[in-house]
Amino acid sequence: MPRRRPKVVVVKVRLYPGRDDDLIRWLARFDDRPYGAKSQAVKEALRRGIGSGPGQPASGPALDLAEIRAVVEAAVEQALARFEGQVSMAPAVSPEADEEVEALLDGLEASLVLEDEG
Repeated sequence: MPRRRPKVVVVKVRLYPGRDDDLIRWLARFDDRPYGAKSQAVKEALRRGIGSGPGQPASGPALDLAEIRAVVEAAVEQALARFEGQVSMAPAVSPEADEEVEALLDGLEASLVLEDEG
């Protein structure tokens, strides 16, 4: 009995100059690489986009909680910097308050962790 070859899925994507210049530049980086390097790079980028890897189920975008926390902290610092010197009688932050805030943020981080639905 002859072996059947797995069905190959072909994806065609049109990139338009002016709208997709960033992607066109990214793909051009692989022009001088060996045959198949560009396809492999596109596959890896797609997998990162959906939060999966080879042999892993596509479960949606992966959340990097440390990165989210860093973005939120930077946004809060930036917002507070705009008001610097405008707030009168601002209470001094005690080390205990810092520890309490850290504990609250750690609790928030723990509650945001997604469980495997596997």
